[in-house]
Amino acid sequence: MDGDKKQERKKALETLTRQGILDAVTALLIRDGIQSLTMDRVATEAGVAKGTLYVYFKNKEEVLYAALDASLEPLVVELSALLTGDSAPDAKLEEFSLCHLRFFDEHQDLIRILYYDREKTYSEKHRYTDERYRTSVRQVAAVLDEGVRRGQFAPLDSLKAAAMFIEANIGMVMQRIHGGDYGGVEKDAQQVTDIFMNGLKRRV
Repeated sequence: MDGDKKQERKKALETLTRQGILDAVTALLIRDGIQSLTMDRVATEAGVAKGTLYVYFKNKEEVLYAALDASLEPLVVELSALLTGDSAPDAKLEEFSLCHLRFFDEHQDLIRILYYDREKTYSEKHRYTDERYRTSVRQVAAVLDEGVRRGQFAPLDSLKAAAMFIEANIGMVMQRIHGGDYGGVEKDAQQVTDIFMNGLKRRV
């Protein structure tokens, strides 16, 4: 029993230490930018020995990607709950876009740094091979399939359409971040879902 308690304490301490390192990375990035990120500075900011830092992360890039993943986790959880909830399919898509844009607006400073750097330097391991991305595609595809069954949407290749929808939302985020356009989130989210569900053709 004592051995089990020791293991539990050890795991809890490891979790706290890892989270403390990620919090330190976040603080450094927001305060000093991505150029400030070195293993030495992260260790100092986190209050751990540099050797301890290497127990958890192999290099600066791994720390950076772990910080991005940790930052995005609340969004992933919220979107997953939304997509598997009880709302109608069309409402789910509208809520998805609004939730997605709101999250990135609320975390502009950190996400601008992390998201841009990952897109720029991590192209070989693209988001399309990321399991969380693929899970989101499958969940959106399930919503589209449900919409087809209900007669809300025309028959379609749901996996391809789901990827297109997610990419449209990512594109809107990137435009807001790098285009300096911080207009109404609701308006931009509505534009994504309107174009996706109704197309570009003018209706009379």
